[in-house]
Amino acid sequence: MTGMNVLALTASAALLQLPGPLDSTLGTVFLALVGFLVVLFVGRIVLSIAWRLALIAAFAAGVFLLVTTYLV
Repeated sequence: MTGMNVLALTASAALLQLPGPLDSTLGTVFLALVGFLVVLFVGRIVLSIAWRLALIAAFAAGVFLLVTTYLV
């Protein structure tokens, strides 16, 4: 290895050992809140799709009930 590679490797290892801004209690709370918001956002999208599917299924079952009751 050249001197420059050793220096770069040492510098990157030193930077990885420094405490980051999320290492504190407040940083952990912030990460937890961001994760919670992501779960809520994804859940909102999934629930909107589920509502549409449930409405379509209810409508289809109602039409099927009407057809089999009065037309058969």
